[in-house]
Amino acid sequence: MITSLEGLLEQHARAALRISGADQTAWSGQIVEAGEGILGLAHWDGTLHLDRACILEPLRDLYHRGGEPRTEAELVQYREALVTLLHEQSHFLGPAGASQEAARAAFTLPGSRALEEGVAELWAHDHLNDYIRELGIDKVAPGIDKVRSEPSYAAFVPAVRLFTDDLDRQAGLPPGETLRLLNRQTAEGQWPQAVALIYDSSRLPHLVPPDQAPAAQLHLEQALRGSFRGLELYEPFPRGFATSRSHAAGTRLLTALHKELTTAEHHHTPTPHPTQITLTPPTLPAAPGPATPSTPADSPHSALHHAFAGVAPPTSPSTSPPNAPPQHTSAATPARQLEP
Repeated sequence: MITSLEGLLEQHARAALRISGADQTAWSGQIVEAGEGILGLAHWDGTLHLDRACILEPLRDLYHRGGEPRTEAELVQYREALVTLLHEQSHFLGPAGASQEAARAAFTLPGSRALEEGVAELWAHDHLNDYIRELGIDKVAPGIDKVRSEPSYAAFVPAVRLFTDDLDRQAGLPPGETLRLLNRQTAEGQWPQAVALIYDSSRLPHLVPPDQAPAAQLHLEQALRGSFRGLELYEPFPRGFATSRSHAAGTRLLTALHKELTTAEHHHTPTPHPTQITLTPPTLPAAPGPATPSTPADSPHSALHHAFAGVAPPTSPSTSPPNAPPQHTSAATPARQLEP
């Protein structure tokens, strides 16, 4: 169990490495007193700079009064010192083979500082209780894991929270996983890691030809970097205003990102071509000639119709009135012939 400030400073970097899951830390093992106006600084040469009044002295007091009851204000002061310690150590974390030289060069690119500081501060606050328990500080200052303190970097943290939470949802990752993955990278790998998560969770890998994928990812990265660079404009403002502006900017960023992905997916979606089908019409039989209209047998034209058809006409019914006397024709009188 750690019982002194010296013991804490000896163990704190290894504890950060364990709870982060990172491969390595670039911390050189050296701690120096920070200059005027600096609470903490992870220097590119691997040294850790800490303010005496705000960081080192409160942590010394924490162990000097180990186990004693503390006020809430004292516990918050200890907690703020510890979150600064964890924040600065997170800057030293990286994958195997990462170098401070490459990280330093990447840190100067647009949007790098906003993402790295936002990730470090957000991750440190989210995992501070894990850090406290890993170091056994909850036994030294009971109740320290129950109080809360406000994050710094108000211009960056809200936008980073929205951004990483959205990536978790889009990629189907557990809550906080994107933040954890980015925290394990240096400035050199953070943006490529974020863009890879965005790209792979979209339909683009199935639509974009492999030789065009790097250009598509670079386009996304440049757009995102430009949006994050704009967050630096809010740094000089009070915490409340900077927080609200960062949140609004993060919302706009996500709207633009999803629109960009939809446009890219539509652009690379093949346009379906209608299938050309040629059918040979069947040969139809010749149309029958006009049909001879039928004539009812009892119509006035029946006799003429049947005569032309070769059928003898029927005897015409008598048209004499029913009570008229029968007409007689002399059998000896020959029928009159019409003269030709």
